[in-house]
Amino acid sequence: MSSPKQDLVGQDAAPDRGKGAGGFLGVHYGWWIVLSAVLSVFVSMGVGRFALGMLLPAMGDALNLSYVQMGWISTGNFIGYLLGALLVRRLLPRFGERRLLAMTLMTIVVTMAGVSLADGFLPLVILYSGTGMSTAMAFVSVVALLPHWFTTKWRGLASGLLSAGAGLAIMLSGWAIPLINDTQGEIGWRLGWGGLAMICLPIAIFCYAVIRNRPGELGLKPFGETAEPKGGDGDAMAEGTGARRMAATQAPALSGAAARILVIRLASIYFLFGASYVVYGTFIVTTLVHEHGMAEAKAGQFWIWLGFFSLFCGPVLGALSDRVGRRLGITAAFFLQGCAYFLITLGSAGGDWPVYLSVVLYGLSMFGVPLIITAAAADYLSPDRAVGVIGTISILQGMGQMLGPIAAGAMAEYSGSFTPAYLAATAIVALAIAITLTLPDPPE
Repeated sequence: MSSPKQDLVGQDAAPDRGKGAGGFLGVHYGWWIVLSAVLSVFVSMGVGRFALGMLLPAMGDALNLSYVQMGWISTGNFIGYLLGALLVRRLLPRFGERRLLAMTLMTIVVTMAGVSLADGFLPLVILYSGTGMSTAMAFVSVVALLPHWFTTKWRGLASGLLSAGAGLAIMLSGWAIPLINDTQGEIGWRLGWGGLAMICLPIAIFCYAVIRNRPGELGLKPFGETAEPKGGDGDAMAEGTGARRMAATQAPALSGAAARILVIRLASIYFLFGASYVVYGTFIVTTLVHEHGMAEAKAGQFWIWLGFFSLFCGPVLGALSDRVGRRLGITAAFFLQGCAYFLITLGSAGGDWPVYLSVVLYGLSMFGVPLIITAAAADYLSPDRAVGVIGTISILQGMGQMLGPIAAGAMAEYSGSFTPAYLAATAIVALAIAITLTLPDPPE
C-alpha cells in the first residue's frame, strides 16, 4: 500500500518506473497539468464568460442597450459556444489538447481586445461570439485532458479544482471593474475588457509551455496508479496487483443501447443546466443595480463573494462525488442552485440576507454540474470515449445557454423584472434533478 507521501508525488520514485519517470519539483506532473488547467479556465470560463456579468450594466448604459439587446450579447457568446462544441470533436484529434488549447486561449485574448474597441451592438455580438466559440473548445480540451492524468478515484477532485480558475477571475472582475468604471466614466468598460485581455495573454503562454497531452510523454503513469513489486514471488503479486489496478482505474465501460441512453440523459441534464445557470450569471449584477437599487461598487462586492465561494465549489462537490457517486454530486449542485435562484426572487423587501445567501449558494454550486458530469463521462465510458461524449453534450449545453439569456431578457422586458426568469430557472433545476436521479451506477 502506498504511503501518503507517495500519493503526493505520484509514486514516481519507484525503482521500476525507469529513467524520466519522476515528477517536477517532487510533485507528480499531473498536478502541474491541473495548475495549467485552472489557469486555462481562468481565461476561458472565468474572464471570457463571467466577466460579462460585471461589465454588462456599464456597457448597456454607455451604448443605450435594451434588456433584449443585452441578452443577445450573452446569447451571441453561447451561439459561438455551440459552434465551438460542434467543431471541437473534429479539431481535438487533429491538433491535440495542448495545441488546440493554446490557439483558443489566444483567440479569447484577441476577441476580448476587440470587444474593448467595438462601438455598437452588432460588432459586440460578433466579437463576443468568437470569445464563446473559443471558450467551448478550450474548456472541452481541458476536461478531456485531465482523465488521462488521473485514475477514477482522483478525477472528481482534479476536475473540481478547475472551478478555482473561474472563481479567481470572478473575484478579479468584481474588484477591478467597479474601480475602473468609477474613475474612467463611460470608457471604463472598454478599459476593463482591454485590461483583462492583457492579464490573460501571459497566462495563455504559460499554459502552452507547461501542458503535455499524456503522462507517457514524460514516462509517467496517471496519478493514483500504484507501483508494481518486482522479482521472485513478487511477480505473481505484481500480476494480481496489476489486475486489481486495471479494474480500479479502467472499469468496464457502458456500450450499445445503455451507452446511448446514458448520453441522452447526460445531454438533457447539461441542456437544463446551461439554460438555468446562465440567467443568474448574466443578469445578477444588473438585477442588483436596477431592481435592488445597489450602487455598482456594492454589487461588485457581491460578485467578489460569488467568486470567493466558487473557489470551493469544484473541490468540495468534486471530492463529494468521488465519495458518494456522481449522481448525488450532481443532485447536490442542482439543489444549491435552485435555492439560490428562489432566494433572489424575494427582492429587497426582505433585506440583504436573501441576496447574500443566494450569492453564497450559487458560488458554492455554479461549476459543480459541468465538472462532475465530465468526470462521470470518463467513469461510464472510459477517458478516450469521453472526449466525444463531452463534445456532444456540450452542444446541448450550448443550446441551453443560447436560449436562456434571450428568454430571460424577454421576460424582464415584458414584466419589468427578472423575477419571472429566476422562477423559471428554479423550475428547470427541479426537472434536472428528476432526470439526474435516474442515472445508473457506473460499471464496477
